[in-house]
Amino acid sequence: MAQKDKRKAVKRMLANLSNDNFANFVDELVHRKAEPRVARMRLEGKNYLEITDVLVSTFNESGAVKVAAELLNEIDCNKEAEQLLEVTELQP
Repeated sequence: MAQKDKRKAVKRMLANLSNDNFANFVDELVHRKAEPRVARMRLEGKNYLEITDVLVSTFNESGAVKVAAELLNEIDCNKEAEQLLEVTELQP
């Protein structure tokens, strides 16, 4: 899958989360222990487009997919994580 398509897949996934799940996703991203970490100030008050940009600029396209799937599983959005990995042809 092309890198641009991975970015679009992450963007679509974030756009389709409920407000509560989106807030939980961002909270998990802020509190993620693995490096590289994302500062709270880069995420606060941001919409799904801006969060997508932060994910891609921090982790690159493939890394953004993997981190997004990891965080989705953390917030019990397992179906969304599985779909994201399937669409982007990445393994968990």
